[in-house]
Amino acid sequence: MANAPVQNDRYSSLIYRIQNELKSRILNGDIRPGDKLPSEPELAQELGVSRNSLREAIGLLQKEGLLLKRHGVGNFVTEWRPIVRGGIEKLTGITEFIKAQGLKAESKITCFRVSRCEDGICERLDINIGDEVLLLETTKYASEVPVALCMDIIPKALVEDFDPSKIHNSVFEGLRVHYGIDIRYAECDLIPMLSDGELSEKLDVPVSTPLLLLEQLHYDFQSRRVLYSRSYFPSGRFTFKLIRRC
Repeated sequence: MANAPVQNDRYSSLIYRIQNELKSRILNGDIRPGDKLPSEPELAQELGVSRNSLREAIGLLQKEGLLLKRHGVGNFVTEWRPIVRGGIEKLTGITEFIKAQGLKAESKITCFRVSRCEDGICERLDINIGDEVLLLETTKYASEVPVALCMDIIPKALVEDFDPSKIHNSVFEGLRVHYGIDIRYAECDLIPMLSDGELSEKLDVPVSTPLLLLEQLHYDFQSRRVLYSRSYFPSGRFTFKLIRRC
């Protein structure tokens, strides 16, 4: 048992050496943005390591945003380019953005609860302090890489028998199809910030990573305030484009 930590340290050290070797090839231009990595058996043989160790190192590079896994195809270099790009002028769900890039989209519920509305949120949603609201937190993934953390707050009085599994993949579509809430427009604030420990853990990024906070108040076709949301996007994984016209 006394030798176990040493073996774990050696294994971790090997994985980080593989990670740094591949990262060095990417940063030096030996493997360019858009290039596909050799297959795991080929690369493991070239580096003289096991496939398990190589797979762990590749997973770390995916989390950094330097590699993107396309299922059934392989791993591709994404350095200097965001994983997901989208136009912010159109009110579209994050899952739709991800799918539009040809990537595998996933949404996982990380928190759901019924709580009493706090002062600032109540004013935004035009409800009374202490009214019940539904709080849904989800993490959005693009080909297994976390690209956004979303916190959605809905007045409980607007929905009955709320089931978060019906809306977490697409909040807009889920609210419309299952609860008759048809969101038509939103007021939006873009706020640059740095990740704290909690956000860093949930988005799998280092502390103080630059984030873009998209804070929105959504209205339905009757101009009712039906949804308040805060979405956090790590720099380098998700970028928006804004088209301005005179």
